[in-house]
Amino acid sequence: MALRLFSLLLVLGVSGLLPLHQRAAAQEAATPAATRGDLHWEPCDDVADAECAWVAVPIDTAQPDGSQLNLRLGRLPALDPSLSLGSLLIIPGGPGVGITAAGGTFGILRPIFHLDELRETYDVVTYDPRGIGQSSPVRCAPAPLADASKDALNGVMSAAEFEELARVNATFAESCFTETGELMNHLSAKDAAADIEQIRQALGQDDGLVAYAGSYGTLYATAYLEQYGDHVKALVIDGVVDHSLDLAPYGVRWVQSTEDAFFRFEEWCAEDPSCALHGQDVAAVFDTVVASHPEIRPMVRARLSAGRIPDLGWPVIAEMLATLARGESLGASPEPAASPVPPDPGLQSGDLGLFRGVLCADFGPQDGYEALAADNAALAEQAPHFAWLYSLELPGSCAGWPRAATNPPHRLQVGPHPNVLVANGTHDPATPLVAAVAVWSQIPQARLLIADVDGHQVLPVSRCAFEAEVRFLSDPSSLPTTTFCPN
Repeated sequence: MALRLFSLLLVLGVSGLLPLHQRAAAQEAATPAATRGDLHWEPCDDVADAECAWVAVPIDTAQPDGSQLNLRLGRLPALDPSLSLGSLLIIPGGPGVGITAAGGTFGILRPIFHLDELRETYDVVTYDPRGIGQSSPVRCAPAPLADASKDALNGVMSAAEFEELARVNATFAESCFTETGELMNHLSAKDAAADIEQIRQALGQDDGLVAYAGSYGTLYATAYLEQYGDHVKALVIDGVVDHSLDLAPYGVRWVQSTEDAFFRFEEWCAEDPSCALHGQDVAAVFDTVVASHPEIRPMVRARLSAGRIPDLGWPVIAEMLATLARGESLGASPEPAASPVPPDPGLQSGDLGLFRGVLCADFGPQDGYEALAADNAALAEQAPHFAWLYSLELPGSCAGWPRAATNPPHRLQVGPHPNVLVANGTHDPATPLVAAVAVWSQIPQARLLIADVDGHQVLPVSRCAFEAEVRFLSDPSSLPTTTFCPN
């Protein structure tokens, strides 16, 4: 699969001769900890025009003098330093995205998120969050696969299948706790928020955090608001995760919005002659292809997040389905924008362990099929093409998780924040608009931006939204309480 190949190339390109976790450990031992406003920037070894530095943070934020890890930061300096407004921190999503990990903020995502245009105004900074890339990556035993019947793959899972999934997940999770050690217990959004505060201080943002957070990074950002809200100068959260929901209803919304995105893709194919499936029954082609190539489903799901972007989204989905329908094989191609969804099964086991370690720390184990059965059955009718995501991914990823949530779902406890902008698209397959509106209602005086677009996060798919977000970052008062972008 393309994503598996792409991830393998990243590992080979970054690792050199050492396994990634050994290389990161060696760097942590050799790299001096950064202090406030005093980062040691040197050329990155995996991004030609970027600089990297390290920030030491406690693994357990409750034990600031305990064991430490070094977070790797990456910076694209402003094109004209004399015009720079300072640092803009890009808080990665996923969970699993880093500087180059899982496509990378400075990798395939760089042109999508207009980073070189942002460099006209800012030093653009991002980082490998804890457990990701070169920031003490999570390590696990090879991930086994639970036996899944044809019905389960179609979105209908029995109690027995769910119990088997939970058993396999628990065994895999225990291997992550054993091989990763203490860090595995400290992967929640609250831990990530404490890291962001350390990064803010190291960047010398004394007037407050200036940051853009997308996808699952919005959960990190709202956790930051709860803990360090008085340190925020301008914060955009785009493609929003609503942490007031438990994982099961979150999963229901995600499946429904993914099915909606697929329906929008069908409509586009019917209307646009450039679609490789124009004039065909797109749903029927998809069902036929999936019957012999079930591995295409997560690829289609991921590319729906790129919306209409020509080389990544709907046009590529149509070409893939048309190619497989003709009996031909797929070639390697770029991957779409990241979304808060599980990584492809072909990724390294550590990536899967990191994803689950974060998700389950924030939402908790999902034990008991009975509590999920009604949603499972209803989604099989409501979302026939993507109902499998609920039982096998969300909340299935946390079925059998052996630890309680360290940051369980709750409504935000924050004061007024007119310097926060909540942004979302009308047809986001990963983070539906209803979630953004719910989070906006939990942040008094926050501003809201809605873009009538397809795809995950509005910054990469709406020029209007991009320009509004850039204005907001430099002057939060420049936007009214609500902004609507028609495209």
